[in-house]
Amino acid sequence: MLGIVLFCIGIMYTPGPVNILSLNNGMQRRFTHHAPFCLGVASATSFAFILIGYTGSALINDRIMPFIAAAGVCFIIYLAYKIIASEISTAQDNGNTSPLKFKGGFFMQLLNPKAFLAFVSVAAVQFPAAGINGAKIAIWSMGLGILAFGAPFTYAVFGSTITQRIENTSHLKHLNFIMGILLIVVAAEMAYQHVYPAFQ
Repeated sequence: MLGIVLFCIGIMYTPGPVNILSLNNGMQRRFTHHAPFCLGVASATSFAFILIGYTGSALINDRIMPFIAAAGVCFIIYLAYKIIASEISTAQDNGNTSPLKFKGGFFMQLLNPKAFLAFVSVAAVQFPAAGINGAKIAIWSMGLGILAFGAPFTYAVFGSTITQRIENTSHLKHLNFIMGILLIVVAAEMAYQHVYPAFQ
């Protein structure tokens, strides 16, 4: 069972679209404003683990995955554009609410093929192998959802720390551009691995 936790930490806490956006959001606003987005990520994680844990991989097949990936690619490219085009302010407590809401976190996590493959691997393979069934599936799913909350929130805290040490907004604009490009690279990789093969 420890293997499940370590596997999920490795997947959730490495850089990806959700965590890159969280880093950017932490740079723009107080990290406490990022909690709804993180809660959306956690809720999507728990929901997916519960769904796949109780249905197995019956609902997930190779025909559906390219469409999920394509939607994720489009969403990530849109967010990359929003980051690159956004105005920069070093005043984190400016009264504005975070543009990343619960709904954004929920759908971005569900549309992320990397996360989705992890859901299937854990819920349909590792859960049964570890004897996790019945009510234990829901308990483990909720626990892993809490673990998922911590990943983007940690990146937001780190982003907030960076901003406190940078006063020149042009530096932040460059960082935004770099993070936007990173998101585009992530989207391109997702498209190449999960969408392109389906149409060959």
